Amino acid sequence: MIKRSGELPEASQAANENAGIWAIGNGLVSTTLVTYFAQSLGAQSGIVSWIVAAPKLVGVLRWFAPYLLKLGGSYRTTSITAFLLSTLFLLLLPLCAIPGLWPSTNMALTALVFCWCFYHLAEYCGFVVFIAWLIQLVPNPLRGRFFGLRERWLTAGKLSGYLFAGLLAATLRDAFAVDLRWITYPFLAIYGAMVMVASVIPIARIPEPPPQSQIHSSFLEDLKHWRNPRAYWFLLYGTWFSAANGLFSTLLYVYPYRGLNISLLLPMVLMAAMQLGQSIISRPAGVAIDRFGWRPVMICGQVLVALGPYLFRFGTAGYVAGNLIWIAYALINVALPIAVVDGRRDASAGPPLALYFAWTGLVYGLTALAGWSVANFFVASKLLNDPAAYGTYFLVATVARLSAVLPLLLLPAESRTDK
Repeated sequence: MIKRSGELPEASQAANENAGIWAIGNGLVSTTLVTYFAQSLGAQSGIVSWIVAAPKLVGVLRWFAPYLLKLGGSYRTTSITAFLLSTLFLLLLPLCAIPGLWPSTNMALTALVFCWCFYHLAEYCGFVVFIAWLIQLVPNPLRGRFFGLRERWLTAGKLSGYLFAGLLAATLRDAFAVDLRWITYPFLAIYGAMVMVASVIPIARIPEPPPQSQIHSSFLEDLKHWRNPRAYWFLLYGTWFSAANGLFSTLLYVYPYRGLNISLLLPMVLMAAMQLGQSIISRPAGVAIDRFGWRPVMICGQVLVALGPYLFRFGTAGYVAGNLIWIAYALINVALPIAVVDGRRDASAGPPLALYFAWTGLVYGLTALAGWSVANFFVASKLLNDPAAYGTYFLVATVARLSAVLPLLLLPAESRTDK
C-alpha cells in the first residue's frame, strides 16, 4: 500500500490517464465494429458467435496471469509487455481483409478470429496484473471512489472512440463504392491499436509495491479463496450472469445489422451515449459503494441491465432504449473488482481476480458458442431480416439475466466491504 501522501494522487492520475487513452483505442476497435467487419467479408451467424465467444475461451489462460510476474519481474514490466503484445495482434487484423492474400474467405475469417482472440488474451493478462497492482496501492475505504473515478475515465475515452468510429464509418460508407466499404474497418483497427500503444506511457509513473508483496502462493492455495461461502455465492453469480449473457449474445449483434438494417453509425453513437452516461454515474457509484457496500449497488445495476434485451423487442426505438439502460453497467463495473478481492490488500488480491475473470470468461465463451444454436432455435436464418421474429428470444434473454441477481441476494455474512 502507498505510504507517502503524495503517491496516491499521482498513481491515481497516472492510472486514470492510462484508462482514458486506452479506452479511446478500445472504443475504435469494439466487438460491434469487428462483427460488422466480419459480416462485410461474408461472415454468417456462426462466425459472429466465434468473434463474441473465442476471446473469452482463450481468456481462461488469464487464470495464470499473476504468475507472469515471475517472468516480468515487476508489475510495471509485466503490464506494459502484455498491453503492447495485445496491440501487435490488433495491428494484424487488417491483413484479414486484403484481397487475394487468403485462399478463401473462410481462411481470412479464421485469421480474423485468431488475431481477435490473442489480442484479448494479452490484454486480459495485462488487465489482471494491472488491477492487482492498483488494489495494493489503494486503501480499502477509498477503493470505491478510486475505481469509480477510473471508470469515469474509461467510459469517457470509449465515448470518444465510439463517436469517432461511427462518424468515420458513416463518412467512408458514402465515399466508397459498396465493394470497398470494408476499408473502413481495418483503418479503425490500425488507428485504435496506435492509440492503445500510447496508453502505456502513464503506467511508468505508478509506484511499485514493496518487493515482498509480489511473492505468490501456490496455485492450490489460491483456489482456497473460493471455498468460503461468500466467495462461492459470488462466483455462482458470475457464472450465472456470464452464462445468460453468452447464451443470448449472438443475435444482439445480428439484430441491428440484419433485423433493423442500420449502419454502424447508430450503434456507435448509442455506445458513445452509453459511455457518457456511465462516465456520469461511475463516480457517484463509487461513493455509494464506500458508504453502503458493493452488494446493493451491484444488485441495482444487475436488475437494470437485465431489462436491455426486453426493450430491444420494440424495433429501432427499443434498440436505442435498451442500449441506454445499459448505462447501469457502470454500477456493476465499479463494484466488481472490489467484490472479487473482498477486502484483500496485498498481492493475494491477484489470484482471486485472475481466477474469477478466467472462469467467468470461459463460461461466457462456451455458452456464446452454444448461443448460435439457441439463436437458430428462436429465430430461423430465413427470418433474420424480420425484426418481429426476435421477440421471444429477447424476452427469454431478459429472464435469464434478471434471475442472475438471486445469488447476490443469497450471499451470506457481510464484511467491511459489503455492508
